[in-house]
Formats: sequence, structure tokens, C-alpha cells
Amino acid sequence: MSEEAKGGGRLLMGLIVAIVVIWGGFKIYGGSQELEGPLKIGAVVPLTGDGAAYGLPIQKAANIAVDEINEAGGINGNNIELIWEDGKCDGEPATTAAQKLINIDKVSFIVGGVCSSEALAMAPLANPEKVLILSPSATSPDLNTEGGDYFFRLSPSDALAGTIAANYAANTLGAKKAALIAENTDYAQGLGSVFEEGFKASGGEIAVSENFNTGETDFRTALLKVKEAGVDVLYLAPQTPAPGTQLARQAQQLELNVPLLTGEVMIGRDVIAENAAALEGMVGFEAHFDSEGKGGEFLAKYTEVTGEEAPFPSFLANMYTSIYLIKEGVEAHGLDTDAIRSWLLELEGYDSAAGSLTFEENGDRETDYAALAAKAGKAELLEVVSPKAAENEDDDNDDENDDE
Repeated sequence: MSEEAKGGGRLLMGLIVAIVVIWGGFKIYGGSQELEGPLKIGAVVPLTGDGAAYGLPIQKAANIAVDEINEAGGINGNNIELIWEDGKCDGEPATTAAQKLINIDKVSFIVGGVCSSEALAMAPLANPEKVLILSPSATSPDLNTEGGDYFFRLSPSDALAGTIAANYAANTLGAKKAALIAENTDYAQGLGSVFEEGFKASGGEIAVSENFNTGETDFRTALLKVKEAGVDVLYLAPQTPAPGTQLARQAQQLELNVPLLTGEVMIGRDVIAENAAALEGMVGFEAHFDSEGKGGEFLAKYTEVTGEEAPFPSFLANMYTSIYLIKEGVEAHGLDTDAIRSWLLELEGYDSAAGSLTFEENGDRETDYAALAAKAGKAELLEVVSPKAAENEDDDNDDENDDE
């Protein structure tokens, strides 16, 4: 055999070896790493404590999605496995959980950060490692800037929720003087601050502003201050339903007969049903959930599987959808989280159980809000407000104040 033929053979063999190596380590699409074996996804939610009131139902929603996907063949034949960690609705255990998931379990994705304190603690750890976090319910305005490039959330920022509640107090209720009682957590403080800012922008006065620590149960001193101030409305911002329902109950006992406004954690369907008398008439604001289409199909499946009504429909649908987003992202781009991040940002009107999804550059989602009233143990829809309408209403209030 000539030297030229031998050289050609060696070149051919080299090419074959190179192809085998590339094929074994990468997918044919996008050159990203191939998924070999089950896709392990970290899941950080409050499984114990007061936060379990929404953490456990959110866990059930995630498990429903995983079961559906695995029963249908998984991701290119690979199952999804969730690694559950108890974030306890607190930054410290969430930090420990994220460190384990990222450094030991080597996950590329985390769902959760159900509470804002969990998400704020995990994001700085996940971003340098390019681990994508999809949160179903963390709403602190601080995450707008502190979430980082690899943080996405399916619940909108409380910068919207607080503003919409403030506009409702000022314009629908005609309130001029308000009181605010908020828990000392990232979520509750963020929500309360935005409400205060929005109410003042409308020309109103915050006559009483009281904070309480997690675990407190006696709020009568703060409520007596509210009663003595003669306010037109009281805004409650608890982290979890337990202290919120206690606040409402003690307000009734003190005959504090003013309208109560609150955020999404107080209007869980089970919370209203189990505390019907204490919460009667209270109005809460949450991301609007469309119970038609895929959203309705999810609610029916949740009830079928769990035997219970979905207590926080929007949060649960968000977690369910997050699992499907990761599935579709990995199917299209492998484990390349940069490519999946870009794909998420390119979504426009993505049809899901959580409604129509479009993400902003900072990973935020913009969606409509619903005002719901507690009536006879049920959540009654009062109105749906778009973010743009809320912003325009806020601008009008500013203009009126400037004219005065």
C-alpha cells in the first residue's frame, strides 16, 4: 500500500473517531450536551411551617406534570426526576438547598423559590453556574433587579399588585386614610412598600404602618392603633395565611369595621372556605387566572388526582407550566441553559395552563390582575385589571396631585 493510501486511511480513521466522540457527547441539534439518563430538576418549596399552605399544593402540581411527561415517554425516552428540598419560606434553608442542588446534585434547573426570600437567596448562587430558576410564585419587586439573567418567574412582580391594590383603595373605595400591617419578610415588606407608595401617590395618607415578626399571634396593639386613627381601609400583608387570618379575626373582635385589602396568600380558596366568617368582605388581588382552555384542563386534572379544589390556581398552574417549559427547552436545546434562556425570552403568547406567556428581558412576566372578594366562603371575582390600565390610573392620580 502506498504512503499516500496509508495517509488517507489514517485521516479517515481519525474522522470516524472524531465523529463518534462528538456524537457521544453532544446532541445533533445546537451542539448542546445530550441528556443521558433521567433529567434531575431541583425543587425548592416550603414543605413545612405556615408556608406549606401553598408549598404542598404547588408540590402536587409539579408531580402531576412530571407524571404526565414520564407516562408519555419523558424527554426523548428519559424520565424527569424532581429532587425536593424544603425551603421553609426562608432564605437560610433555601441557600443550603440551592448549594446542595447545584454543587452535589449538579442540576441545570431549579423550580421554586416559592417564597421571595427563598428566590432571593438562591438566585446569586444559581446565576454564576448558569442554573435556570423558574419560580411559580416569588413576587418581591427586588427580584426585578436581583434575580439575575437565569431567573424567571411566572407570577408578576408585586410592583404591580401593590399599585393595583392602592388604586382600588383610593379610586374604588374612595379611601383617603389607610393603615398598613405587614410581616417582616421580603415578600410582605415589598408588597406593603408598593401599596404605601401607590396610596400616597393617589393623594392618600398612611396613618398607621405596623410591622410584625413571623410567629407572632397577638396583633391587638397594632389593631387598636388602627382603630384609634379612624382610617378608611386596612391593608394586610402577611407572608402566609395563618397570621393574616388571625389579624382578620382579631380585627373583628375589636369591632374594627373598615374594609380589608390584601395580597394573594390570603385569598387561597381553601383559606377563604375555612375562615369564611373572619374573612367575609375582604378583597384580595392576585394574578388573573384563566380557567378556560389549558388552565381549565389543569384544574380538572388537579382535582381528579388530589381529590381537592386547587387552593391557589395561578401558583399551581405556574409550577405545572414551569415543568413543561423545561421539558420543551431541553427537547429543543439539550442542557444548554444559555440557549434555553434565549428561547424563553423569545416566547410570545406561549399558550399554557398558566395562560399566555411572554417574558420580559429581566425574566419577569406581565399579566392581568384579578380583584377577588371573600363572600360566604367563596372567592368572588370583582374585576380584572391590566397592568397598563393600572399604570395609567396611577399617572392620572399623579397629575391630579400636581394640579392641587
